Amino acid sequence: MLNDNGIAVDLAKEQKLNYGDDITSVLRQARKRRFQLREEQRIIQDIELQTYLNQLLAEDAERKLIALSEQEIIKDGDNKSGTDASGSDFARRKEEIEEKRDICTAHLNDLFAKVDDRRRKREVPDYLCGKISFEILQEPVITPSGITYERKDIEEHLQRVGHFDPVTRVRLTQDQLIPNLAMKEVVDTFLQENEWALYY
Repeated sequence: MLNDNGIAVDLAKEQKLNYGDDITSVLRQARKRRFQLREEQRIIQDIELQTYLNQLLAEDAERKLIALSEQEIIKDGDNKSGTDASGSDFARRKEEIEEKRDICTAHLNDLFAKVDDRRRKREVPDYLCGKISFEILQEPVITPSGITYERKDIEEHLQRVGHFDPVTRVRLTQDQLIPNLAMKEVVDTFLQENEWALYY
């Protein structure tokens, strides 16, 4: 589907038809839907992993408790005097195993909660997207009217549609485009902190 839309955009440009916005909108929706499907799959995998790890922690603690109980039975068989010291040692060790299991489970669930919280915020802010293609800005340029565009998109607009700003309709030429270094830095920082956005 994405390749068909890319071909449609190219054909519309060649024929100088004004379907570009419609096609670009459909293309962006398809990309967003693909990203959402991947995100849903990733969430399912995270839930399965968390469940599996919690189960492993519980099984490990259960094995240790069984081994401790078996050791206690052997000790009781060997020690007929019935001293209470071994019973209190057993209770203490049992409590340590259960406490460690509970702490590890809590840490694991906290870790997954933090990751889940970060994933919920997976939205690319509109100000980081181009006004024409709606994709994340790679080479932002600013016009004299103060609007930032993706360089290739605005240059293509100037060549194919006309020498005017698509938003303000003010006369605009290619030599008036100035690299928006501040926006480039903001985009780069966002992408470093949110690598998932590279696939958005």
